[in-house]
Amino acid sequence: MTKRISFAGPSITEKEVSYVLDAVQNGWYENYDGYVKRLEQTFADYLGVKYALATHCCTLALHLAAAALGLKQGDEVIVTDFSWVATAYAIAYTGATCVFTDITPDTWTIDPTCIENAITPRTRAIMLVHTFGQPAEMDEILALAQKYHLAIIEDAAPALGSEYKGKRVGTFGDIACFSFQGAKMAVSGEGGILVTNSEEYYRRACLLASMGRTDSRAVFWSDVLGYQYTMGNLAASLALAQLERADVLMEKKRALFSRYALNLKNTAGIYLITEKEYCKSNYCYPSILLKHHTREQRDAILAGLRERNIHARPAFPRMSGFPVLERRFENPVAAEVEAKGISLPSAANLTEDDIDFVCDSLLRLL
Repeated sequence: MTKRISFAGPSITEKEVSYVLDAVQNGWYENYDGYVKRLEQTFADYLGVKYALATHCCTLALHLAAAALGLKQGDEVIVTDFSWVATAYAIAYTGATCVFTDITPDTWTIDPTCIENAITPRTRAIMLVHTFGQPAEMDEILALAQKYHLAIIEDAAPALGSEYKGKRVGTFGDIACFSFQGAKMAVSGEGGILVTNSEEYYRRACLLASMGRTDSRAVFWSDVLGYQYTMGNLAASLALAQLERADVLMEKKRALFSRYALNLKNTAGIYLITEKEYCKSNYCYPSILLKHHTREQRDAILAGLRERNIHARPAFPRMSGFPVLERRFENPVAAEVEAKGISLPSAANLTEDDIDFVCDSLLRLL
């Protein structure tokens, strides 16, 4: 097949083009932050939260979340061991220690039982991930947070639109962060956003994101060590247009997943990660576990897909094995997913025929 089956990629329409063109032509001078403000307000309204702060990328939003909570050296934060490393590094930037725990085999999200077993007198927060759009078990996690007086950061980077028991993810914890990176469901090239219902955390995040600048004693006066983390107007224009089409973009992702499910159901040896009955996933990255294969066989299958111009991804390695981090628990479920997991293509330009080709190729390679 000559067409490249891309792992991810956006849906761009005239709405996006018109917003970006307007930002390029008119988004300066007195309008320099017009799209940023519209994006923040629209995102807050979309989730039903009080505050939103647009950032250059989601990693920076996560760092702001950790910093706004006041995490510091000596603190411990319980973190899922299965995620893109930004989840852990955002905690490490503050000097706090990541304590990595295992995931559930059916959603690849953090296992609440493992959270409780990892809590120590130094534990200050839980960093969870709504993995690939699958919501984490929020009822159990919220109960643990209340029991042990812990803060919750929701890394909802790939989970825009996903729901847990009828409520959108990103609205459960103290702070949540989403991504507009180019492989996500809604994109701005690079970009992220922090959301919260806490005025205290929001104001602290805004201060840190703008170089600690207060102008309290002079123009450009900075009172605290801060960062240049805010999003620019041009990126915000694209993100806003995408956000306004979030429901349509999610329908497309879910339709692609449904085609995978139709083709792969009842296939021996393939476990397809599927939303629970009380959840709604955006299926940002449809994923499977090859239950009876080795890592080497999984990697050979990925290589075979690449030869067919199909871009699929291996599952994340456990972050606890990275040189700058540390492992306290072995986390066997995450270890199995690391060795046998695959995320399948779900770019917005894919058709049912494309998904059929991916599935046929996968089954032949198996």
